[in-house]
Formats: sequence, C-alpha cells, structure tokens
Amino acid sequence: MPSHPRTRPSRRVRRTGVAVVQVAAYAVVVAAWLVPAAAVEPPGKDIPGSRFTYIHRLPLMNTNNEKPEAINPKDILPFSYRNTCTKCHDYNVIRTGWHFNAGAPKVDDGRPGEPWFWVDRRTATQIPVSSRKWPNVWQPAALGMTPWRFVKEFALHLPGGGPGEMTEVPDSKARWQVSGKLEINCAACHSGDASYDQIEFFLQVAGAQNLMWAPATTTEFSTLSGAAAKMPETFDPSMPPEDEAMAKNAPTVTYDKMKFDSKNRVFFNLPNEPPDTRCYFCHSLRQVTRPDGPASPEVWQTDVDVHTRAGLSCAACHRHGLDHAVRRGYEGEPGSGENPILGSLTCRGCHLGAESAAAGPETVGGRLGAPVPRHVGLPTLHLEKLACTTCHSGLYPTPMAGRIQTSRAHSLELSRAPFRGDDALPLIQEPVFVRQAWDGKIGPNRMVWPAFFGRLDGETVTPLSPDVVYNAAKDEFEKKVAGAKGVTAEQVAAALAVLGRDQAAKGEPIYVAGGKLYKRAADGKLEASDHPAAASVSWPIAHDVRPKSRSLGSGGCTDCHASEAPMAFGKVTAESPVDLGPPTVLAMYEFQGRNPDELRAWALSYKFRPMFKVVGFVTAGVIGGVLLLYLLLGLATLTRWAAKRSPQPPA
Repeated sequence: MPSHPRTRPSRRVRRTGVAVVQVAAYAVVVAAWLVPAAAVEPPGKDIPGSRFTYIHRLPLMNTNNEKPEAINPKDILPFSYRNTCTKCHDYNVIRTGWHFNAGAPKVDDGRPGEPWFWVDRRTATQIPVSSRKWPNVWQPAALGMTPWRFVKEFALHLPGGGPGEMTEVPDSKARWQVSGKLEINCAACHSGDASYDQIEFFLQVAGAQNLMWAPATTTEFSTLSGAAAKMPETFDPSMPPEDEAMAKNAPTVTYDKMKFDSKNRVFFNLPNEPPDTRCYFCHSLRQVTRPDGPASPEVWQTDVDVHTRAGLSCAACHRHGLDHAVRRGYEGEPGSGENPILGSLTCRGCHLGAESAAAGPETVGGRLGAPVPRHVGLPTLHLEKLACTTCHSGLYPTPMAGRIQTSRAHSLELSRAPFRGDDALPLIQEPVFVRQAWDGKIGPNRMVWPAFFGRLDGETVTPLSPDVVYNAAKDEFEKKVAGAKGVTAEQVAAALAVLGRDQAAKGEPIYVAGGKLYKRAADGKLEASDHPAAASVSWPIAHDVRPKSRSLGSGGCTDCHASEAPMAFGKVTAESPVDLGPPTVLAMYEFQGRNPDELRAWALSYKFRPMFKVVGFVTAGVIGGVLLLYLLLGLATLTRWAAKRSPQPPA
C-alpha cells in the first residue's frame, strides 16, 4: 500500500499549544506559592535526603501522652522523649525496632543472638533468657519473670520500651502506677553528649524505681532527687505529694534554667549516626583466659576490630531507618532479598558483592573501600561450607576454648561490679566452631551451658525461679562449707531434698548444669543423665574481626587441617558453676557433625604433601626428559629419512 506523507500542524496550532503549556506551568508555580506554610509536612515526618545533622533545639514535653504540654524550667515533672520527639518521629514505628520488639507478635526472630542471662550465685543459676524463640533459651514467662522483674534485672543495658511498657501483665509486685512506664530512652543510643550517663539511668531504674524519670537524669540540663521506691502505693506521679513527708522523698526534677533559650527550648546533641561509645556500652567483651595462662589481658593489650581501626563506625554497617530495624549483617537476614543494598551489608556482600569468590578477580565488591579478597589457592568449597567469620573473627583459636565476659552478661561498665571475678557467672566460652542450624555453615560461636533448678514431669523440664529455690532451701544454701568456693554438690542435693517435700508441686526436682540433668538418688547423692534441656546455648561471633595476617589459613592449610587443629580438634569444657565431678570435655568436630577419622586421615595427607610435591616434580621432570629425548630421537630419524629422500647432486 502507498504510504501517506506525515502532515505537520500549522504554525498557529503550534503557538497555541506552547501557550497552553506555559500557562499550565505558571499555574503550578502560583499554586505552590499559595499553599499555606502550615500545610507543609514537617521535615522529620519524611526522612530528609541530606546528610546534614538536624539541629535538635526543642521544647520539652511532659509525660502526659494523652495531652502533652511543654515543660518550663520551673517544673518538677520529668520530660518525655516520646512526646518531645513525636512531633517529627513516629514513636509507634520506632518501637517496632530490633532493640524494642522482643516478644512482640509477628516478629521475625532472625538468627540467634546473645540472650540475657538470669544469674543468681546463691543458687548457682545461669539461665539464658529471651523473648525471641531461639534454640535452648527460655521465655521470661516460663521462668515466672514478669516485665517488671525483667526491667529491674536487666536495666543496665535496656534502652527503654519493650518490657518497660508492658504494664498490663499481672504482677502483684509491680509498681507501675507509682514508677510510671519505662518509655524508649532515645539518648541511650543517639546522644552525642559526653556527659550522658547510662549507669545513672540504671541506678534510677533498678534501685530508685524512677522509671518515668530515669531518662531525665542522663541529660546535661536536668537532675533528679527522690525515689519512687520510697513512695506508698497511693502515690500518683501526676499529682502533688499528699503530705510533707511524702514531698521530701518524692521524685523531683530540677532543670538547669541556663540551658533553656528565650522560647523555653533546649539543645539536644544528637548526631546523625549513634556514636560508637554508645554501642560499646552494651556490646563489649573481655578476654578472661589466655592461651599461655590464666591471666587476663588488660584492655590496652588487646586490639580493636580491624574495621574500627580503619575508621568505620558501627553504624556504617549496622544501619536502619525510622523503623529502627537495625541491620545485623548476616547472610539471609530478613529484607536482604528485596533490597540488594541491604544484602550487601554483610561480610560477603561488602567484600565480594553479589557474586561468590568463584567469579575470580571479576567479582563485584569493595563497598566502603573494602578490599576484594582473592583467596588465592583456596578452593571455593570453603566459601560454601564456612562462614567468613570462621577465619576472620573472634579470639584466635587455641587447643582449648577460652573464657570471655561480655557487657550484657557481666556488667563490664561498672567499676565495682559484684562477683565479677574470673569465675563470674555466666561462664561463656569462645571460640567454639559449630555447624550453625540457621545457615548450615561452620562458624565461630560463643557457648554457655545453662545451670538451674527445675522440675521434671515425664520428659518435660520446667525451670524454677532462683528466688523460689533460694527461699525454699535458704538454710542449705547459707551453710558455710570449709574450702568451698560457691555452691557445692552436697548443697545442691540438700536443696533437691527440700524441694521434694513440696507435695503440691508437680514433677520431680532436678538440677541442670554442665550439660547434664541431676536427680537426688536414694543414697542422697546426685545422679546424672542426659536431657535436651541441659544442651548448650550458642550464638555466632561477628566481631572483633582480625586482620588478614591473623586469619586462619594465613599460615597455610594446616591452620585448619592439621591433626590437632583447633577448628576441628579443639576442646570445649561443659563448664558448671558447681563442682559436680570431672566435667565433660567435647571436641569441636562433635558440634559440627563431622567424622573424626576422616578428619585425621585428611590431616595425615598434609604431612606427606611436601613429599608428594617433590616426588611429583621429580616424576614430572623425568617424564618430561623422556618425552624430550624421544622428541629429539624422532627429529633425528625424520632428518635422516628426509636426507635419503632428497635428490642427489650430480657426481
């Protein structure tokens, strides 16, 4: 078919179209000018794209969540971070974050992390506690631990929120109506003020029961006197004290008038990224034992994480948005599949990119200036079977797993923490190389064997609260035993006998420790047996990351494949807070599901590998020489044959 020529619009039509577009554009601009300022969304409601640090000069709002009012310097009531920050930040979104959402319904618990440890030296108890459904840990409710008790027990490392706001849980000992809720303390992570004092926050919560006042005690513009713990049950924080005696002890905030400007606003020092020192308060460790002896190295004798030394901050990798869903940085973390940028905030993602090392030098990696490792000579199978941390993280492995202490378990921040000697509970060991259930890879973990009293009904173990056990068998636990350090096996047996007299209780009294379950036999001695409730609890190690020169494999294949290499043949003691006889000692391969005979046979091959290499090179040389000889003989034969076939010159 013949094609039709394209027709162009007339000049008048084109001019009319341009005029319409111009008028529409002007109309949009004018409309934008006419929008009242009050209709513009506050900048904090939609997180701005600038890296500029917002200047937080704000009026303080009181704790009345229904109708918050501004604080003036003469007030004696505490301010609330919730009501002060809500103008720009949605508190209900923030409270879904990782530090506050334990126990909330429909929360992905993710891979195991460090649990809390309910420690009671009086009853030789060290029991892992978590509201997250991780293996071998106990839910607080299963131990009779209410949110009120949880807050008081672990206040030193709580940022508020979570259990601090679960006031609806029945508890006859709770005093929420007197102390108020423990709302999220934003400054616990975000304060850039050098005078911020988390220890004071802890003292106000655990000792004085000043839950709603505690955040105000950590700021540079307010101080607190009085204690809710001294107030009667009839005390109402929102009302004036009933009498002079009550007024003397009532919690009272004193604000520094010099910190308020003419509009009754105060300045909060809140940098964009939480300072590392705030993270270290809850996430530090101390090495207790050394390979060459029991002495513990001082902090100045140890090295920080290689990333920290290179200038990276904690928040450089552990990022989050307004939802405070902090990236934990492990492969397969929820949300990583939908967002490749988040997926790259892991060891492998940052250094190797989305590809594996099988891609060789063309692999994508190097985020934040991270070097792209070549792993020259390393079979790629290692990267499929081992976590990156196996070679690069934690204490350097030794023939026997060492004992360490962590901030959350041992209160490292306190200068005079009670019972914090080298034998302080819980007894945590590192590194223990286990096959991790959550990813199937072998990785370094920290490990603890739980110890607690409980009852056995059939095959079901129900732990008992340390308070219940101590109150029932107080006379037995307080007996002085010459030469004994802590609770003895005899005291455990006697306590079981006392618990057994309770006819109303369901189940036989037991004690779990050192990987075993103990009952009191007919002769009065303890009888041990295996039980799943006595299994160890472990969680992966990520930091501190060692430099390349201190990684496993930097000394050769025998770092891991020798007959006594710690990664497979290192020993782990099932430690118990009570001396119950010779402890169980396990080898690392038992936690990995590997055959020791195969491992030893494989390790034996490495002893002969140098000889195999020499024999191989010599054999290759001999074969090469023989082939060369035959090649030369063949060339000589070919030359003679060619000479005979060539035309002869005339005589």
